Amino acid sequence: MKTRTTLYATALAATMLLLASCSDSNDSAAPAATTSAPASTTAEEPVYTAEDCKELLEKNYAEDNVHDASDEAPCIGLNNDEYVAAVGDVLANHKDDILTSAANEAVYDTAWDSVDPDTQQLICDTMIEEGIEPVAGLLDITVEDPSVDTSEMAQYLFDSKC
Repeated sequence: MKTRTTLYATALAATMLLLASCSDSNDSAAPAATTSAPASTTAEEPVYTAEDCKELLEKNYAEDNVHDASDEAPCIGLNNDEYVAAVGDVLANHKDDILTSAANEAVYDTAWDSVDPDTQQLICDTMIEEGIEPVAGLLDITVEDPSVDTSEMAQYLFDSKC
């Protein structure tokens, strides 16, 4: 039960951080676009919708490029509430993935913290010199839970700990 509560708290905290970074201090809407185009231009600028912004956010999520896109063309015309709603929709579509990833990372972090610093350094040195495969192989032998993807675990440890 404590693991589930911790998992939900972690996911909620991550969501709140993302949403907090998306809000501005006065929650005012973005300046409205002018209704008349300058006389010297012949091409009109595209008009973006919340769906266009969601598509951009979804593309960024798929590319593992999650960031505040409120100042990018498809999202810039949305007011703060509309942008937060678009972010919320994209996150809601991936909540299961986000929760699974957070749960896995908590397990990986706990395993890493249970190893002494000298062994941690040896693990990092091995991955730097030989890649993650040897460490993933050792994890495959030592991790008793068959649901743990040891290659994913080794990659996470390399990316975040080494």
